[in-house]
Amino acid sequence: MLYVTTRNCKDAFTVNRCLSTDTAPDGGCFSPMRIPTYEGKEIAALKDKSFSQILAEVLNKFFSSRLTAWDVELSLGKNTSRIDSLSHKITIAELWRNPTGNFDYITQQMYAKIASNPAKPSLWFKVAMRIAVFFGVYGQILNADLITPDKTFDISLSADDFTSPIAALYARQMGLPIGTIIYTYENNSNVWDLIHRGIFNTASVDDVLRLGVEQMIYITLGYDAVTCYRQACDAGKVFSLDEEQLPVLNKGLFCAVAGTDRREAVINSVFRSNSYIIDPFAALSYGGVQDYRARVGESRMTLLLAERTPLDFSKEISAATGITADKLMDHIKLS
Repeated sequence: MLYVTTRNCKDAFTVNRCLSTDTAPDGGCFSPMRIPTYEGKEIAALKDKSFSQILAEVLNKFFSSRLTAWDVELSLGKNTSRIDSLSHKITIAELWRNPTGNFDYITQQMYAKIASNPAKPSLWFKVAMRIAVFFGVYGQILNADLITPDKTFDISLSADDFTSPIAALYARQMGLPIGTIIYTYENNSNVWDLIHRGIFNTASVDDVLRLGVEQMIYITLGYDAVTCYRQACDAGKVFSLDEEQLPVLNKGLFCAVAGTDRREAVINSVFRSNSYIIDPFAALSYGGVQDYRARVGESRMTLLLAERTPLDFSKEISAATGITADKLMDHIKLS
């Protein structure tokens, strides 16, 4: 696998380069020269593969790492991901069931397995890891008969990490039948303006988000749009899409805003209706699903990700549900 960047398709970079640094010499983000794809039969076959096997296969496509399911389980354990089916056609994948109670553990462990100098995972590795997880969770959903391979599903993500929607865009290009990618912020954001209005104020965001948006523009609109975007960034101006570009960028994308009160209401509602403890970030994603469905009337099966243990949010969960920290621990052990 060779890599190009979001700013230049002429120079090729090796796997080791994109594993060792976040950006290329031109300042752009790494992207595969050729995106690996899954045909319909390969997608359907995920039903009969384990989460660990799928992770190994997808990561091998990007990094030629020769991982096996055994390698993944040795690093992460056998129960890395668990899915729960909630009401209203919502499925949640728990990715925190590891010694740290955090999805970052998965990324770090697999990076240490693949990279020759396992320090901080690179930006592209974080994206690739999430792509692999999306495929792995989808295999679990198929295995649980919550969906069939001929049906699309939506995915709702919270705004704590912009690598998530980028990974979802790539996964959809690779053949994963994702319908709409819903991205939810707790407050108004420039990303909402970009997706719904076609404008993005480059002067009011940090470098991490600026690079994330560059990847989004690259995947959906290509190099010419990235060039215009970079010019706006360099000048600290507002980047604008024209009437033809906006529908291309936001096709299958939806951005929502859900405040703290809404988040607490969702935590309470999900607990009362499903006896399930949902963490605040996943609750934010749940709120985004509600907004999206209210707007367009869709009711496809939707995937949420729970990436941190609810124990990290015991105070907020207690305020929303009345469950004490001790009872929260018992509830998680029994679930």
